[in-house]
Amino acid sequence: MNMSEPGQFIAAVLRGKLSLDQSMRRHTSWRVGGAADRVYQPADLDDLRVYLCSLPLDEPLVAVGLGSNLLVRDGGVRGTVLLMHGALTELAMQQDGLIYVQAGVPGAKLARFAANHDLAGAEFCAGIPGTLGGMLAMNAGCYGSEIWQHVVRVQVVTRSGELIERASSEYQIAYRSVTKKQDGASDEFFVGAWLSFVQGDGQVARQNIKELLAKRISSQPLNLPNAGSVFRNPANDYAARLIEQCGLKGKKIGGAQVSEKHANFIVNVDNATADEIENLICQVRQTVMTQTGVDLHPEVKIIGEASVKMANSKTDFKTLNPEFSTLNPAAYGKVAVLFGGRSAEREVSLKSGAAVLASLLRSGVDAHAFDPASRSLQELQEQGFDRVFIALHGRFGEDGTVQGALELLGIPYTGSGVMASSLGMDKWRSKLVWQAGGLPVPDFMMLAEQSEPLDVIGKLGLPLFVKPANEGSSVGISKVKAVGELQAAYREAARHDPLVIAERFIGGGEYTVAILGDQVLPVIKIEPANEFYDFEAKYLRDDTCYRCPSGLDAASEAKMQGLAQAAFALIGGQGWGRVDFLMSEAGQPYVLEANTSPGMTDHSLVPMAARQAGISFDELVLRVLGMAHVG
Repeated sequence: MNMSEPGQFIAAVLRGKLSLDQSMRRHTSWRVGGAADRVYQPADLDDLRVYLCSLPLDEPLVAVGLGSNLLVRDGGVRGTVLLMHGALTELAMQQDGLIYVQAGVPGAKLARFAANHDLAGAEFCAGIPGTLGGMLAMNAGCYGSEIWQHVVRVQVVTRSGELIERASSEYQIAYRSVTKKQDGASDEFFVGAWLSFVQGDGQVARQNIKELLAKRISSQPLNLPNAGSVFRNPANDYAARLIEQCGLKGKKIGGAQVSEKHANFIVNVDNATADEIENLICQVRQTVMTQTGVDLHPEVKIIGEASVKMANSKTDFKTLNPEFSTLNPAAYGKVAVLFGGRSAEREVSLKSGAAVLASLLRSGVDAHAFDPASRSLQELQEQGFDRVFIALHGRFGEDGTVQGALELLGIPYTGSGVMASSLGMDKWRSKLVWQAGGLPVPDFMMLAEQSEPLDVIGKLGLPLFVKPANEGSSVGISKVKAVGELQAAYREAARHDPLVIAERFIGGGEYTVAILGDQVLPVIKIEPANEFYDFEAKYLRDDTCYRCPSGLDAASEAKMQGLAQAAFALIGGQGWGRVDFLMSEAGQPYVLEANTSPGMTDHSLVPMAARQAGISFDELVLRVLGMAHVG
């Protein structure tokens, strides 16, 4: 053999097992997952270091122990999977009383080893269905104990094969979270650790292990393939309790099921696919968020690529924009979905945000819920978020406030910028802009508490609308049909904003047009069950009728779409949005208002128009996220 090439020499001295295109089903406790390009099981630590030296620096790498707490997508894993179980298995007492454990040692074996050496405190490790490497990476724990409570120092290996020892103080440890305090740990893998446990009675420790395992058997569905706890427990609560409270025990998608025995377990009951498991995770998370307001963060790690499916839609966004496809979710980085907030539309925002979050998770994006009502926006920068999807509605969400803060933080966000968001929220100033631009708007005027009702009615006629100038499009609005109703309508609007406007009633119908980048979506006609399209008709009733196609002739539809583009451009709109219209009985459309952060609930209009254009909800969300910007 010619040993002149470094790669050939390295390959010749490798002692581990290399497999190509190997299914990950056999290496994960859920028994699902596509094939990995390469799977390497090193013979020992030295062999692992040599193998790492042989790889290109840009080779994707992931380390796997027992494959618990891991979901591998059906499309498989690009790059190399390092199998630590059965390889890095050294376990030894040290002269200083510490236990040295390598990354491939199962937690149960560590617990028994400690007990056999009359050490106490390691018993909880028997309840963790993983190896030390995974336990270190996520600060695994159960029954009130966590592994990093016992770590003195760790042993890591770099991409170049360098072996380094680090003190536990070099890491920031939290519940199911481990991060290095200084940059540079992203290309390091835990391969061992020195652990400290107190002296105790070995017989008592072994009995504790026996009781712990009996408890685990009685309370967890160990007879079916699972990955352990799916979600982290939220502060002062339990994920299982919340899931059960929402009636999700036994919920199934395909062969995946929320366990009847323990609600925080998802089990493979009938040859489930990874896609079915991931969809069930998303559905549970969305349901709990919608019903309780609590965002359950997955404890399981999801890796790999989604299986490739042919799109049935006329517009296949994933084909047109492969850098923002479900096949490359890493392109978006870490994404915060901002929803909730402090406006009058908080409940609607929670629903929009839950739908967006679930969609992003289905697409494989590293998405996280973020409610600015309870968290500082500074945390977005501190926690390394790369993009923000704004699903906030009303004040402090779509009025330029959040947008301005994100500009200062330098974090790209979805939707319009500061000025356009502010103008879109301000129904008074946006009408002035559109008037100046020559667009048709209904007659309007500013109201004050001392406004003379007869003067107002003399200028605008009856009926007329009264609404707050700065609030969501359906909040605080009243239809005034008699002189005596004007003061009450003013007071209702003034509860939401000190600026109140009155607007002429246009009685020929309500329409809306969605904007998505350079694309204008089909017009929707709104036929509210109430007298007009108020908050109840918009969000609470199921008998409001939406017509898409709108029923307009081609020329009228094109005219309204052109006005929508012009109105959105005049206020400086970016990315996506919605422009609402009133149509006169003579067929003249009037620009009513613009929405720069439209709803994304099951009643929402932009997803409806997108469907008519052949764009699925998941594609819509990805397109909006792909247009995130600063400035």
